[in-house]
Amino acid sequence: MAACYEQHDWIILGGTAAGRLAAQQATRSGLRVALIEPLEPETRPWAELLVSQGAALAAGTIDWRSLQRQAQWHDRLWGDQRAALAAGGVDCLVGDGLLMRHRNQWRVQLGDRLLAGRRCLLALPGRSTVPLWTEQAPVTAYTPDTIAQLAHRGVRPGERWLVTADSPMAIELAQVLRGLGAQVTLAAAGDRVLGGLPAAAAEWLQAELEAQAIEVILRAAPQQCKVLEGQTWIQVGDRAREVDCLLTDGNYQALLPKGFEQLCPRAIGIGDWPANDRLQLPLAPELYGCGALLGGHPIGAIAATEAQLIIRNSLQTPIQRPHCIRYEQQPWAVRGPLPLAVVGGGERPELRSAALALAAGRCQIQHDRQGQLQGALLLAAGAIEAISTVAALIARSGTIADLAHLPATESSAIDLLRRTAQQALIAARSRQ
Repeated sequence: MAACYEQHDWIILGGTAAGRLAAQQATRSGLRVALIEPLEPETRPWAELLVSQGAALAAGTIDWRSLQRQAQWHDRLWGDQRAALAAGGVDCLVGDGLLMRHRNQWRVQLGDRLLAGRRCLLALPGRSTVPLWTEQAPVTAYTPDTIAQLAHRGVRPGERWLVTADSPMAIELAQVLRGLGAQVTLAAAGDRVLGGLPAAAAEWLQAELEAQAIEVILRAAPQQCKVLEGQTWIQVGDRAREVDCLLTDGNYQALLPKGFEQLCPRAIGIGDWPANDRLQLPLAPELYGCGALLGGHPIGAIAATEAQLIIRNSLQTPIQRPHCIRYEQQPWAVRGPLPLAVVGGGERPELRSAALALAAGRCQIQHDRQGQLQGALLLAAGAIEAISTVAALIARSGTIADLAHLPATESSAIDLLRRTAQQALIAARSRQ
């Protein structure tokens, strides 16, 4: 007797906020959705909470018990969200289901449940791993996924930390560690403190880190470690550093579901999957991916935008032009005592720019010859909130004049943006 599969429009393998958002949006559009979350969901929220609380450090202390309570509250919140999705019509399951493909259908076996879907979305959590060479010496190695272990030991004043600049979160955690009294060295493999940052933003960020007494080393990826006379030394570039703890966010990869190695053996170990404009994966046109599976820095807001676009495009006919994500228009940031926020622009030679440095911070905006906004860099208190205003203007083809005439607020970041735009507007008029 043939097995009877429960039919769905979407099977979403989640465990992330992006997966839940996709399930909610698809259900509201009248689609039948099964959301399957792993037994082990995202582990980064603890690091997120540490960064958030670290921004308000007082006298180099942190309330670890409060942090643990917040993490427990976050876990309960995820359970409440799952219940809300189930009440809204989403078929929510928890477990490590076996993914299979039969003709043009995706199937999942989870216990005694057999699910089938016309489309499948992989919105999976990711994990970073420590380098294999850390096993050669007794260095305490952490990633943002395991740094919750700090709650049991804390950070000792003067403790020597080596942090690899693999992601915005790694740099954010480096600043928290420094605020807790650790000696922090930040090592970047490239010629900028963080890959993907424009040159000006990288210079500003490096100067801000050094102002916090964080040593920054460029073109110096850690390579190996040894124990000499009871001390652990890590080779960083052409020098060896005495280190107590290592923090890395490298080798970030999505946690693939059971059965995937049979479906696509060559996929194992791939850190970033190629996807087309609809974010369909090359294995099959009915398979989609977002977030960790596509590579890049692990930024939840961008994964959520990807998930929303996938559902939105799935409601169209194949001949309709898909709505594409424009990654250059997605704002992102590096949090800290003075946060850095970036959107758009890049280093295109045809763009014009205007920059302003004040006591409140630094700002640079980019625009084309017609005065249309193309991007902005902002290092200031409130930069993360302010950059969203620029992103919204760019999305609707706003101009430097629109930015220059923003209403006055108490935000120093908005004021900095407005004054920089006014300077750009004056320069543009003088060229006419």
